[in-house]
Amino acid sequence: MAESTTDEGVGIGLAFGAVATLGALYMLVSHAQIASSNGFAVAMIAGMLAVAAFHVFE
Repeated sequence: MAESTTDEGVGIGLAFGAVATLGALYMLVSHAQIASSNGFAVAMIAGMLAVAAFHVFE
């Protein structure tokens, strides 16, 4: 049987990478400290999920 491969991990990883980038940009442009911390949290969680997606769908 031939083994089939997909690029699902790459697509999900890149999508979470884009969300992480948006979170980091929001952290930079927001003026309130609580908003900056929310942007940092989004960036860190999305970055973690991006790395995990590459490994899970390997």
